[in-house]
Amino acid sequence: MIKDSVKIHDNFSLEVKSIYENNSKKRKTKYDTITYLFIPNGLNINNQTYSQSNFYNDVKVYIRYDASEYTLDDIINLKNGPLKKLTKIVKKITKDKNPENYSLEFESGIKMLGAILNNTLRLEMTFLIEDHTSENINFDETYFFNLKKILKNYRALFPLVEHSELEDNLKRIIKYGDEYMSNITNYYLIKLLDFYKSIKVEEEKLKEIVLFIKEEQAHRKLYNYDATNDDDYYDETLLYKRSQLKKYIEGVLFLNRDIRKEGAIFEQSIFAIAAGLAMAISTGTAFYYQHVYGNLTLPFFLLVVGYMLRDRIKSSIGRLFIRKSSSFFHDYKIKIKDPENNIIGIVKENFAFVPFNKLGLEVKIHREKNRFIDADYDLFGEQIVQYKKKIVIFPKKFGKEISDDRLKSIVDITRINFYRFIAQMDDPKKKYSILKKGKIVNRVGNKIYQINVIQKFYSENGIQFRRYRVIMTRKGIKRIETIALDTDLQ
Repeated sequence: MIKDSVKIHDNFSLEVKSIYENNSKKRKTKYDTITYLFIPNGLNINNQTYSQSNFYNDVKVYIRYDASEYTLDDIINLKNGPLKKLTKIVKKITKDKNPENYSLEFESGIKMLGAILNNTLRLEMTFLIEDHTSENINFDETYFFNLKKILKNYRALFPLVEHSELEDNLKRIIKYGDEYMSNITNYYLIKLLDFYKSIKVEEEKLKEIVLFIKEEQAHRKLYNYDATNDDDYYDETLLYKRSQLKKYIEGVLFLNRDIRKEGAIFEQSIFAIAAGLAMAISTGTAFYYQHVYGNLTLPFFLLVVGYMLRDRIKSSIGRLFIRKSSSFFHDYKIKIKDPENNIIGIVKENFAFVPFNKLGLEVKIHREKNRFIDADYDLFGEQIVQYKKKIVIFPKKFGKEISDDRLKSIVDITRINFYRFIAQMDDPKKKYSILKKGKIVNRVGNKIYQINVIQKFYSENGIQFRRYRVIMTRKGIKRIETIALDTDLQ
């Protein structure tokens, strides 16, 4: 099964997040995805101006485990839950004469607890927001009680770690985890508080959230977590520190990528064969003319021209073979490895421009849906980028180093940067005039461009489609619109 979402990452970047579930009952779990970008001709993005290297420079891919789903109650009470596991590791460290034996397990346990808590708070907060009506607000007291208990139980480990024989740099890791969890607690509580205020919850009910936020602020101040220089007017240091802390803790889920150009040996072999064929043709021609006509004749000069064309013959034959072999090879082959260097999956990528008439029938129908005018695509034109991915997951190695029974999927985060696309865009504001009550009124409107995105997913459950419309101006992405598709074509 594939879960998919598209959102704005920054002014010029689109973030496509795809979640691929691991089927542990099979030797391999396979997925295929195709992303089509329909780009207006006026942006001058085509196979002459936008090369394969341009595209891969504009695309950034992250692959990580999808954090396991736990409730707050699970984190507190499950024997194999992340908090109980961490507590056991800390107790081992305090009893062992060589606590460094558990250093990697200790660091990983802290990171996993932080990453899982972040995912749990995100899911539970979404549930709290969605599960309400104006008459009956679901103000769940146990949410705050359980969250406080998790933080309290985690912070109770501080003295044990502090009095252990661990090196000081390892002792600091438990404080890194604490600061991260305090930050995410603060983030979700403020988000929840804003929501409850927007739906006009009684002030008395909000006091508990406000008090919780203040308690966490006092805790961070006690441990000097938020301390910055007086001249850090824009909180640059604070924000940078939080960003680095987030990467450090959530990095436990990220996987390494070993990127290789696929078919490199085959490609070089083809070019070598092409060079040999070109040499054979030119040498054979030379022997023939020398044998028939001798030297210093007009055919001899033609022969010289033949030698000049040899490199062209070699290049043309090579490109022909490579073009014909593109259906067998992708641009890049990426081995997905865990921190212990186990290969848990493989991703293959391929980029190409394709004409509209070469698209599948379903893709054509989905693209033509909700058109503003019945324009002839062959006449007005769009440039279509096709980005293919083939994903294979190996269940036997999946999550082995983390030892989390609930780990069941990987996340593919692909960010596509559209900054190159703005070079040919008009000014973001356009003046126009209308006649209103007999008077000419000058107005200013947004000059927008639309980049349509269609995704096609292949999985064991069949084929799925998604479509989005990216609304841009020269200043960047304004919004993303989801286009509903006909269910009978899914």
